[in-house]
Amino acid sequence: MSAQETWEVPVVDALDRERTLVVTVSDGRVAVVPPPGEGFYLPAQSVWQLHEAVRAAAIVAMKAGNGSRVAG
Repeated sequence: MSAQETWEVPVVDALDRERTLVVTVSDGRVAVVPPPGEGFYLPAQSVWQLHEAVRAAAIVAMKAGNGSRVAG
């Protein structure tokens, strides 16, 4: 597949260690996978990277043709 399907966003955990949040596309759905542990902080720049990663993943998922919708 030519389209990117995984994006990495740098985050910091509660102990100030650098970690990675992963945004990926699988079966036409977007998954946001947190790093190991209970929580993390997003540095200001990472907020924008997360926004762009989720947006790009949504575009890839929509192009996959599985436009499944979850009823709310």
